[in-house]
Amino acid sequence: MKALASALLLALPAAAFCQDAMVLCVEDQAAAPYTFPAKDGTMQVLIKMAAKQANVPVTMKVTSWKRCIEEVRSGATSGLVNAGFTPFHAEYAAYPMQGDKPNTAAALARMDILAYRVKGSNAGWDGSKFQNVSKPVLIPSGFATISDRLKSMNVPYDDNTKEPARNFHKLIAGQGEILLGFDGEMSALLATRKEFSDKVEVLPKQFMTADFYAPVSKTYYAANKEKVEALWAAIGKVKKSKEYQDAIKDIK
Repeated sequence: MKALASALLLALPAAAFCQDAMVLCVEDQAAAPYTFPAKDGTMQVLIKMAAKQANVPVTMKVTSWKRCIEEVRSGATSGLVNAGFTPFHAEYAAYPMQGDKPNTAAALARMDILAYRVKGSNAGWDGSKFQNVSKPVLIPSGFATISDRLKSMNVPYDDNTKEPARNFHKLIAGQGEILLGFDGEMSALLATRKEFSDKVEVLPKQFMTADFYAPVSKTYYAANKEKVEALWAAIGKVKKSKEYQDAIKDIK
């Protein structure tokens, strides 16, 4: 019953939210174990616990990532859950900062992004550049953290597919020579799907490590700075607590 109530809360339209609550947008595709559309992932648990500690009303709504971004840009929604600090997001969103850099203490999670190839392929990644890659690099759609890095390297990419399993299928089918993905979900697929583990291997050098946050629109931040800063500070404290670690230990 509790899980059902949580799912119904996540599904509520924006108009149904408390007028004074900060409304954060969650993507409608699972990013296990961090966010789920119909139950709480580790990030959703962290935000709820931090909101309670900071006494800041927060609600979460679920829609496509593209629409999440559009609504934060327009001011229809306060902020995002699970956004990296990138030039794209920094144009319209405020992040917890420490000087001119994001304050990683207030990050919701840190993730490793790894490179994968078909076994026997000579495509490679040496930690700074790709080798023997002639096709666009396959990446999950909607992650400016990855696409902005590739743009800075002048590396073409294919971000037309969201689901990691489908990207594995594309890699095996020869639609790309290198696939980039998040360690947690990719490792889980390789551990449980023999059709992938028999044909795909992870490269030893990670592509990058990135922190992910709960940024809010610059307009919302300007009008609610004290409330937003209180939530971000609480995220940093709760993240290190035993209560939070106990609450998320079985989330997969």
